[in-house]
Formats: sequence, structure tokens, C-alpha cells
Amino acid sequence: MPVRRGKDSDGPFFQWGRSGRKYRYRTGDERGRDRARARAVLQGRAAQAKAPKSATPAKRSERRQGSARNKPGTASGARGGIKISEATEKTLRDKVAAHNADHRAKSKRADLGMLKAVFRRGAGAFSTSHSPRVRSRDQWALARVNAFLRILATGRPRNAKYTGDNDLLPAGHPRSTRRRRGAG
Repeated sequence: MPVRRGKDSDGPFFQWGRSGRKYRYRTGDERGRDRARARAVLQGRAAQAKAPKSATPAKRSERRQGSARNKPGTASGARGGIKISEATEKTLRDKVAAHNADHRAKSKRADLGMLKAVFRRGAGAFSTSHSPRVRSRDQWALARVNAFLRILATGRPRNAKYTGDNDLLPAGHPRSTRRRRGAG
């Protein structure tokens, strides 16, 4: 995203993309304008900085192998009977509602079962590989849910290597690995 120049009721500004902070300056103040532009450029560089390798295993104390609550195989489909905390379930419900409000097509709609399965897979993946910037298992799992919702909405992931949850996409979705009904 480029730095863009704009003007609103508060005056002129430079901004990184459409959602970055607005760095303001006074009309006619060239030094102020240059400073505002330089700050917006720095914000853009920081936003695009590469994250550390995500192949970092979790600390031994944070690694998990299985669960007494969720039996093996429960994350293999969208209807796995996955048990998660109330707060996490509410977050996922809110994400489903927000996503479905924007996407009416059947091939782009999400349901709670899908997101629970993606969340569970993300929580499991935290044990084997995660970025050192990620502070918790839930944060890693919710990032995976957000990546899944992006694929569901746009049809393509940010990272082309992310294919691990394509089996959970609706049958009509272009990236779905589910067999379509009526197809040979």
C-alpha cells in the first residue's frame, strides 16, 4: 500500500493505506508536510516488516499432545463436537456473524463448526511451529481463523502455502477439497 495524501475537516494529512494513522501538517508548512510524509512512510515500512520465521517450536512447557476434553479426530471436520471456552466460543460466534453479514453467497458463508475446527487446528499447530511474536496459543489459533475467513471471503490466502483448512471450506468454494454433490 502506498502513502496517500488526503484532506478532511481537520486539515491535510499523509496516511499509509486507508486505515493507517493520519499524520497531519499545516497548509503551506513544507517542513511539516515532509515530516508527516516521512512518518507515514515509516509506518508503512513497519507494517510490511517481515515477521520472524514461524517454524519456532513452542517452549516445552507450552507443548500439548492431545486432550482429555477433545478426542483425536474431532478437528477433522466441521462437525467434530469440539469443546472450547465460553469466551472463545463467543468470539467465534461474533466472527461468524460479522463474516456472514458481508457475504451472502452459500459458498462464502461460515458456520461455528468450521471456525471451531480451524481454531482447534491452530491451537494444535502452536505446539510445533509459531512466530516468536505470538504470545499465546489462543492468539495463534485466532490468527488462523482470520486467515481462514480471508480465504472464504476472497478465494485466496495471503500465503499460498496455507492449504491446511481447505477441507473445511463449503463444497461450492473454489478452493474446497470436498467433493461436490452430483460430481462423478
